[in-house]
Amino acid sequence: MKIERSVTQQRTLDRFGRCERARICYVASGVDMEQVDKAVVEVFAAAPDKWEGVPKVSAGILRSAGGILEVGVDYRRTVNTLPADSGSHRAGDREWRVEVNAGTEYSRQALACIFSQTTEPGKPLPDPGRMIDWNGKRGLASTSGQIVRYTPEMSLCCIATFPRERAFSRAYLRQIANLVGKVNSGVFFNWNPGEVLFLGLTGSRSFTGEDGKALCDLTFRFNIRCSSRRIVGGVDAGLVDGWDHLWTIPADTPEYDGIYSVHVSRIYERASFAVLDL
Repeated sequence: MKIERSVTQQRTLDRFGRCERARICYVASGVDMEQVDKAVVEVFAAAPDKWEGVPKVSAGILRSAGGILEVGVDYRRTVNTLPADSGSHRAGDREWRVEVNAGTEYSRQALACIFSQTTEPGKPLPDPGRMIDWNGKRGLASTSGQIVRYTPEMSLCCIATFPRERAFSRAYLRQIANLVGKVNSGVFFNWNPGEVLFLGLTGSRSFTGEDGKALCDLTFRFNIRCSSRRIVGGVDAGLVDGWDHLWTIPADTPEYDGIYSVHVSRIYERASFAVLDL
């Protein structure tokens, strides 16, 4: 098994600009799918014990296909380093941060085949279209491969100051829990419907605000995927919302980029994020 660090990473900073948590991604190739758990353990052991001073705590599979695993190693600060007295803050304070990283996905298509040459002059030249690692055969014997492709991946977080009584109220936390893993149904912080996925929140210990009231910082975390118009195999799928999934059924031949049909599936339930009060 070969372990390589991916360029994909996510970081969450505290109000002082220090790393609070991070996820560093690795790609393990040549994995026996019956030994997946062992492979994750090996990736976790190979990762640095600390990242920007934050200790590693866990590892998990992000994607798996064809003997290739993408594993995320999570780092988290376990000790609260916020000062007990943060008197310059008031309920209603909001601080937004956006990070742009590189995500990964598996693809069976290239943008184009830019070079083709037979080893013997005069032999017919097969046309692979956009297929990758095509075996040159047609019909049921036709096969192709896939590669890991890097794609833009954005993360968004908001550090919001709430009255401690509300931040830890059962009613508010129940509303938050019901939104985790859902996508925005309306415009949210200038992002279009279907582009923002809510990942949850973390809370710090309470502190005293400038008005003497007990406050608490809550860090809300989101991932963002931009909507885009998609044309695949000559089929115009229109504007595909960020977290909807476009997929294809392969054809037996390279015609139409080796694609038989194009589909868009909705993966995440949608909901209004207004109850977050951000």
